[in-house]
Amino acid sequence: MDIKITDDEALVLYELLTRFTEEGLFGFEDQAEMRAVWNLQAILEAALSEPLLSSYKTLLAEARDRLRDEGNLTNADAEQEKGRLALWLEPEQIQFLIQEWHKNSKEEPEIVQKQWGEVAFRAMSALHKAGIKHSPEVPQSEADLLE
Repeated sequence: MDIKITDDEALVLYELLTRFTEEGLFGFEDQAEMRAVWNLQAILEAALSEPLLSSYKTLLAEARDRLRDEGNLTNADAEQEKGRLALWLEPEQIQFLIQEWHKNSKEEPEIVQKQWGEVAFRAMSALHKAGIKHSPEVPQSEADLLE
């Protein structure tokens, strides 16, 4: 399917999606972002027939299954085959790793930025697979961690 959007819509949507990827929060910073999403939704409404079908929920579930990462990509055996180790962390510790990634300066060497990006991606994936939403708030003291 080809979707036609303006250059402005593409740029604004890119920023919105990048912010969502980095922060794990989908929120509009500017009304232009909302407008770009509405415009995209209108294009999809005109292009898709599936939402009008009685089998829509089934079709949606099947589409999600096709798009979802293959199963068992993060089980211990599959990870060991890739040379990875299992590291059991509390959700708060994973949240902390993600927050530390956000603190990295753009002046850090590219390899450092890439490694932190990979750690943050895996951390966010672990939270997502566990059904836990990323919270941008991190405990401020050791006492908060012990609660």
